[in-house]
Amino acid sequence: MTSSFKSSQDKNKGLTLRTLLRDATHHHHLQLNRHLLLAGLTQPNYPLSHYQTLLCTYYQLYALLEGRINLFLKGHLVAFNYSERSKLSWLIKDLDFFQIDILALHTLSQTATDFLKIETIGQLVGVLYVVEGSTLGGQMISQVLAKNYSFRHDAGSCFFIGYGEKTMTFWQQFIAFSDTLSGDKHECQAAVEAAGQTFQLFNQVLDDVVHQNYMTVS
Repeated sequence: MTSSFKSSQDKNKGLTLRTLLRDATHHHHLQLNRHLLLAGLTQPNYPLSHYQTLLCTYYQLYALLEGRINLFLKGHLVAFNYSERSKLSWLIKDLDFFQIDILALHTLSQTATDFLKIETIGQLVGVLYVVEGSTLGGQMISQVLAKNYSFRHDAGSCFFIGYGEKTMTFWQQFIAFSDTLSGDKHECQAAVEAAGQTFQLFNQVLDDVVHQNYMTVS
C-alpha cells in the first residue's frame, strides 16, 4: 500500500469509497476540466473543429476503456450491468453525424493502451468512477451545445446528453454499487489508484492531441 493512500485512509477511516474517490481525485478532476480542449467547450467561440477533434479523441479513449470494462465483466460475476451504459455507441452516433470515418482515426499509442489494466473489482470501480462521472458534467455541456450549435441527441450531442433525465438515477446506482466495497481496504486502494490513473490517461491523451495538432484554444 502506498504511504499517501495509507495516511489518507487512516485519516478518513469509516468514510465511503465514494468520498475517498472524490477526495483523492479532486486535483486530477480539476486538471482535466481545465484542459485546453475542455475548458472552452461551454464558450460561444469554441471552434467546431476542436469539438470534432474532442469527439474523435473520446472515441479512442472509450473504445479502450469499454473494451477493458467489458472484458473484465465477461470473466467475472459482478452485480453491475454496463451493457445499457455504453458510451462508445453515443460517440459513434455523433461522429456519424459529422461524417467522420472512425476507421480512419489514428489508434492510441502503445503507451496509452498499456497504461491501464482492470484485473480486480476495485480497479473496475475506479475506472467506472471516471467514466460514469463524466455523464454528470455532460448535462451542462449538452445544454450549452444546444444553445450555441443547436446540437441535439440525434444531431451532434448524443455523448454529452448521455442518459439525459436518467443521469442521476444511473449515477446513484453506480455509487450504491461502488460503496459495497467501502469495507475492503485493498479494493478501496485499487479503486483510488485506478481512478487517478484513468484521469491521468485522459489528460495525457488530450495533451498528445493538442501537441500533435498545434492547437490554440481560447
